[in-house]
Amino acid sequence: MKRLAPLIVILALLAAIGFWWFSPIQVLKRRTENLLQTLTLKSGTGKSMRQMGVYSLSSILADDVELKSSSITEANGFFPRSEMESAYSWLCEQASQSRFELVKFKSVKSDGQTGDVTFLVKSLVELPERRLADGVYQVTFHWRHGDGGWLLDRAEWQEEKP
Repeated sequence: MKRLAPLIVILALLAAIGFWWFSPIQVLKRRTENLLQTLTLKSGTGKSMRQMGVYSLSSILADDVELKSSSITEANGFFPRSEMESAYSWLCEQASQSRFELVKFKSVKSDGQTGDVTFLVKSLVELPERRLADGVYQVTFHWRHGDGGWLLDRAEWQEEKP
């Protein structure tokens, strides 16, 4: 019995870690961080390397995505995944750099089928002639669970006032 006790404790610990790791809240946090990493385009990286992010983006987006922005009015509306991929490709070609650094999660909620992640992000999108974004924004991603796992179907952002 003494030999089984450590094994039982280890198995219980592994089960608890697995339950935590695969919980909807943790999955949504990781999906959010992955999307921000995909949107980050470092200065000096090759265009072909940047374009590979389209595959990551495609696996995260729902068939149609709603965008709501208080600062970039052209970005408001419903967009099919293909149009979002085209916009990302354009960004890869045009942007000198883009950075999306997660400052902190404000809230993460899920009912198992949908989830909302609200967070602060420090953003910079630098084009040759202007900066589309430069500052701290409050962002809410709305995720929906489907056949492809958790997919982003709505993103809302507004500039955070200092």
